[in-house]
Amino acid sequence: MIIVGLFIKTDNEFLRVDFFNDEKISLNSSIQNIADISKVTTDFSQSFTVPATKQNNRIFKHWYESSIDSGFNSNLKVEAYIELDTIPFRNGKIQLEGATVKNGSPENYSINFVGNLTNLKDKFAGKLLKDLVDDTYDFVYDATVVKNKVVSTTTSADVMFPLISSSRYWAYGTGDNINNTSTPIRYNELFPALRVSKVLNMIENDFGINFNGSFLTNNKFLNAYLWLKNSEDFAPVLQYQVYDINNIDNSGTPPYNPSETTIVAGYPINDYYWTIDLTNNTFTTSYIDNVATAEVSLSFIVSSSGTGTYDIQLYNITDDFIESKKTLNAAQSGSINPLLVNKPLTSYHSKTYQIRIVPYGDITINASSFVRLVWRYTAGPIYTREIYAERTTSQIIPTGKLIISKQFPEIKIEDFFSGLLKMFNLTCYSNDGVNYTLERIDDYYNNGSFIDITKYIDIESNTSVNRVKTFKKINFEYEKSESIINVGFLGSTGLEYGSLSAETGYEGEEYSIKLPFEDLNFNNIGGGLLQVGYALKSDKAKYVPKAVILYDYNPSGLTTCPQFYFNTNLTGGTSTAHTTYKTFGQETVISSETFSLNFGTQQSTLTNLIIENGLYAQNYDQYLANIFNIKSRLIKIKTYLPTSILTTIKLNDRLIIRDKRYIINSMNLDLTTGEVQFELLNDFRIL
Repeated sequence: MIIVGLFIKTDNEFLRVDFFNDEKISLNSSIQNIADISKVTTDFSQSFTVPATKQNNRIFKHWYESSIDSGFNSNLKVEAYIELDTIPFRNGKIQLEGATVKNGSPENYSINFVGNLTNLKDKFAGKLLKDLVDDTYDFVYDATVVKNKVVSTTTSADVMFPLISSSRYWAYGTGDNINNTSTPIRYNELFPALRVSKVLNMIENDFGINFNGSFLTNNKFLNAYLWLKNSEDFAPVLQYQVYDINNIDNSGTPPYNPSETTIVAGYPINDYYWTIDLTNNTFTTSYIDNVATAEVSLSFIVSSSGTGTYDIQLYNITDDFIESKKTLNAAQSGSINPLLVNKPLTSYHSKTYQIRIVPYGDITINASSFVRLVWRYTAGPIYTREIYAERTTSQIIPTGKLIISKQFPEIKIEDFFSGLLKMFNLTCYSNDGVNYTLERIDDYYNNGSFIDITKYIDIESNTSVNRVKTFKKINFEYEKSESIINVGFLGSTGLEYGSLSAETGYEGEEYSIKLPFEDLNFNNIGGGLLQVGYALKSDKAKYVPKAVILYDYNPSGLTTCPQFYFNTNLTGGTSTAHTTYKTFGQETVISSETFSLNFGTQQSTLTNLIIENGLYAQNYDQYLANIFNIKSRLIKIKTYLPTSILTTIKLNDRLIIRDKRYIINSMNLDLTTGEVQFELLNDFRIL
């Protein structure tokens, strides 16, 4: 009999759970079951019961009694680990399912153990990529930076700007001819793209976890980018800087005395109309009882200089939104009047504001700039009070940084993550709930050990030999794309671009693996290696695609192409000719070999060559070939393993039974007896 120890974290310490003497504790383990090859699974146990002893009541805080405050929260999974004969076995989490009470006294608790991969999904908790808070990859956004990332950056940076149009149908020689100085590509037409590996880094930083594994350093992964398009037109969200107040001018008439009380329209009015916080640069207006006809307004009198434009925002801190916004040229001075106008006091009870400046170039707010605050009563005779908050020295505001997280497409973190697992047929596992290993499924099995379990087989039990469930057709799909080029491809081929329908030649149902990404087809224009994409529908209307994954074609160099023009102005200005650019699309070159993000074999839109190294050939072919091998069998066998093997066996270990080799599809472990029910698949892969 194996001595099982279950330890549950309670009040920052791990306490050992008491068991019934005859309790059966089973644990099911599987990493990627052939019944559903698109899912990565984990350890989980069937529910088991533990007695309501003094120790267990302490752990579960008498959960059966609902009147207890600050009791055990059964809505959350709690950290736990299992030992076998004092040897560490599994880390995971426990969920309390229920309790049994008899004659008013508790008898037992029902609990369930789950592995750490489920814990990862719990961590993500439905958050979106745009909810990530990490400024590591934010950068100064201006026209020159964008231009350099398109035409002159030799070694690709973590953030790049692919040539994808979201507003015009770029053409060559006619129409919106980008080889014409009057219709160039303008910098503000382009959306950025962030290296996918850096998206994972942001997830790591935000959730306090670590991803590791050899695949994360593979160029097939490192060369992939997530296109950051979340609106029809690029609306860069830049870091703001608060207008810095360093003086309050109280010289207006009547004088401002915080202790003064004045009679207005028969009501006593305290002079705290506006409260100005010099430390936090905020303005607060307060509700005053019985004066429903009072109004407030705020205006910004600005003198500035610099090289770009900038936005002035009146930010309502209380309600967390931009109350109003105006865009000015750096050399433009005068009154921005008003930012906040004639707001009835009754609807503006204790509202606090900041003036924020978002620069699109270096800006200097000159010393002659100030904020004019007005408190106006319209009951009876009009009575107005004014106060000025000003700068007595200039305030230098450098070009704002692009906030990368605010540009992310609308997608949940868990969907993005699972999409990557499906795209590259990755498995994911963790032993501690903090460090997660990502590996291609083939590499995962290749890194396992060989264990001969022949002598541990229960020879008196039956061995079940079954055929492997097959599918007559497996579909590998992206999200349907509305792009004009994709629609044209579908019309001419009858197949969505990038997708693959594989006929297996076997009986069974159809099975589909669908990614949450859109596979954007590109267009080669100009008679050379000039490849552009379009986020435009067939009628050339703008649209926002699903999340798009792209490949950097040549991360260490530029592509020579037919001449095109680029402009660093919003309108007008001088266009410059270029014959090199950073190429993005669905292909990347690694050691002179081309790899594709399309599932099947497809012709390159850039080179017109046939690219055979698609996602299916790279990541699914060998794995599925083993499953559908005519000699493959799915066997179910009963064994009794010693503790030394129970505590070290891994799901990627290959098991040897007599003269045959198997991979583990699933295993069910009785932790108290060492009985293991294996479901095994023949392993015919080349080592």
